[in-house]
Amino acid sequence: MRRCQPRQTVLLLLLLVCGVAACEPGAAPEGGEASTPTEAVASPSVVSAIPVERPALPDGFPVLPGARSEAVPDDDLSTIARWTSDEIGSVAYDYYIEALPAAGYPTMGLYPGGAVAIIRFEVPGTAIWQLVLTRDGDGTGIEVRLDQP
Repeated sequence: MRRCQPRQTVLLLLLLVCGVAACEPGAAPEGGEASTPTEAVASPSVVSAIPVERPALPDGFPVLPGARSEAVPDDDLSTIARWTSDEIGSVAYDYYIEALPAAGYPTMGLYPGGAVAIIRFEVPGTAIWQLVLTRDGDGTGIEVRLDQP
């Protein structure tokens, strides 16, 4: 069997993509007009992944003692709260795996790591969120975020 050269592979992929694009909703039927962008309907998974406004951090949410509040980026509505701490990541991680369930936020997944650790937890009656711990110099960056893959 003969193998395709890189240029042939790229051309085949381009043809495949163009063919699929022509079959998508909103594509012009043969001899017709394409629908306007306002007629296209976004898939529910895309719409639900983009929050309309930033959720508020619930009152009484546990915060690592000594952590300093940081500004939350205006252009990232999935980030709910942010802190930094002089504590190393393992201290912050150990604190949160105990503090979250004790405060009424059951953990749904624990993902320890060196430079990044994630704790998925449930906000009862709302959704699953993530606590993301990252190495920040000699300390730890702490973020509460909407759940992401």
